[in-house]
Amino acid sequence: MSSSSPSASDFSAPPFRSPVYLEPEKLERACRMERLRRSGPGGQNRNKVETAVRFYHPETGLVGEATERRYQGENRKIALERLRIEIALTVRTPVSATRAPSTVPNLSALANSETKENASSAADNLGALGNPETKEALPPADGNLGALSVLPADLRASFRWFARLQGGKIRVAPSSFDYAILVSEFFDVFEANDENLPATAAALETTASQIVRFLSAVPKCLEELNRRRARLGLSRLKP
Repeated sequence: MSSSSPSASDFSAPPFRSPVYLEPEKLERACRMERLRRSGPGGQNRNKVETAVRFYHPETGLVGEATERRYQGENRKIALERLRIEIALTVRTPVSATRAPSTVPNLSALANSETKENASSAADNLGALGNPETKEALPPADGNLGALSVLPADLRASFRWFARLQGGKIRVAPSSFDYAILVSEFFDVFEANDENLPATAAALETTASQIVRFLSAVPKCLEELNRRRARLGLSRLKP
C-alpha cells in the first residue's frame, strides 16, 4: 500500500475528474475491501466477528476504515464515506482561479415558479452531476434546468456548490453525498487561488466564516485547512 499522497500531476491525463464524484456503488467497485476484526471493549463476541471494514483505493493509494459499529453494513457505509473525505482532501482537480459567478447559473433563479421547485430540491436532483463515467445531461427538475447541459463540462461540478448556497450560506449536511464533493471543490478553488481564503470565498459566493463552519462539520476537513494555513505562517481557525 502506498503511503505517499497523490498530487494533481499524478492524474494529469485529461479529462480527469476526482473519484469523489463516483456514486458509492461505483467507488466500491474501484476499491479493495478488507473485513477486519474489531478491537477494544465490548465483550467476547466483539472480537470473534469480522465487522470492521477497510476500503483501499488503488488509484490514489487512499484508505477509509470504520471499526466502531457493531454491524458490518454500518461500518461499510462509514468507511466508504471516510474514503471519500480522504479523496476530497487529497486529490486535486485543476480549476480556474476565478469561477466567475456570472458564468455559473443560479439554480434557484432557474426554478419553475409554477412547480415551486427550490434550490434545495434542485440540488437533490443532480445525481449524474460530475460523474466521470457519463456525459449525461443534467436531469431536468423542470423545463429550464435541462438547458444547463450545454455548458462546458469543466463547469458542471460547480453547479452542486451553487445549488447548495442559500443567501451565501452553505446548506449541506455532512451525511449528504454532496458534502465530500463540495469539500473537494472548495480545496480545488482554494489551491487555484494560492490558498487565499477570502479570495476563495468570493469566488464561491460565500464568506470565510461560512467556509469554516462548513468544514468544521467534519473536523478532519477543517484540520486540513489549518494545516495549509500553518504552512503559510497563518493562525489556526476555530469552529
